[in-house]
Amino acid sequence: MTTEPQPNQSSPEPSPTSRSTRRLTAPQSLRAAPKVPTQQVARAEVNDLIAALGDPGHPSHAEAVDRLIAMGAAAVPALCDVVGPDQPWLTVYRATEVLAQIGDGRATRPLINALKHQNANVRWGAVRALTQVGDVRALLALREVARSDQGRTSWGESVADAAQSALELLNRRSIWTQSLELVKLAVVSVIFLLSMALALGVIGALRNELEQFGRYVPGQTELPTLVLPTPRPTATPRRPTAPAQPTNLPAATQAITGTALQVANVRPLPGTNNQPIGRINAGDEIIFLARTANDQWYLIRLGERRSPDSFIANPDGSGTGWVNRALVSPPAVEVPVQEPLPLTIPTATP
Repeated sequence: MTTEPQPNQSSPEPSPTSRSTRRLTAPQSLRAAPKVPTQQVARAEVNDLIAALGDPGHPSHAEAVDRLIAMGAAAVPALCDVVGPDQPWLTVYRATEVLAQIGDGRATRPLINALKHQNANVRWGAVRALTQVGDVRALLALREVARSDQGRTSWGESVADAAQSALELLNRRSIWTQSLELVKLAVVSVIFLLSMALALGVIGALRNELEQFGRYVPGQTELPTLVLPTPRPTATPRRPTAPAQPTNLPAATQAITGTALQVANVRPLPGTNNQPIGRINAGDEIIFLARTANDQWYLIRLGERRSPDSFIANPDGSGTGWVNRALVSPPAVEVPVQEPLPLTIPTATP
């Protein structure tokens, strides 16, 4: 690329007055012209216009560039076929003008090959077209042209200077694109960190709730009350059950008394899976009658010193019921063990 061959006589250099075909600027009339739909472009018409590019005697020579630009992407494959280092210089040069205006990335590889053309006008046009296409694949080839090409166009433009300007422009575009990618990455990272912080806060709050769930503090936490539906009696008689074991209740003279520590429910059976039948208040005097084997529930009845709204309404009329040991003061002496029979739920007769 250090020597400049002379153009042949059949393909004269463009005259100084024809700068509109060298400067890669579309005519004013072309900017307002609408693009021709791709499906309406005939390959024969494209080939005829390409042939007119390098033939000054062709009737369409003067308007071939503008018409090919108007065809747009449909003309790119045929233009790529004629853009090469061994093609007539005028055809290749004017084809680079068209490709520069269309800006299709498919032309990148043929334009890179056109940088090896012997004619400086063609190499200059290929550099300008690669600048407009903006494909980073051309960077290495443009660096080589900027470093070693000593040619000048017929109107005095340096090919190396054009390649250097193209490199600077493409690098600025590349830096801008990388900056946008970095900004996007930073935004995504910030959103991810905020999401992680929010998730950790929610997990910590949930963990605290789970640690407090089910914890019982005497005097502060009221025992949960589970209300089950009461079965309605039916006409079907209950199945016979084993007779209840006699309860050895202490005599009145041997009453074991205690005190209610807080408001508490009295139930017909030990446990929270049955509905309360009474209530005692803090300070009520209670009489211990029996206890469960695990020592968690006491069978009691109310003593003389009690609140006006305290009551135990056992359906059997005994005035007794079961209360949790955490809600009353412990008895002074041992209370006999009594395990009550479970409630029998009537079932339908088959």
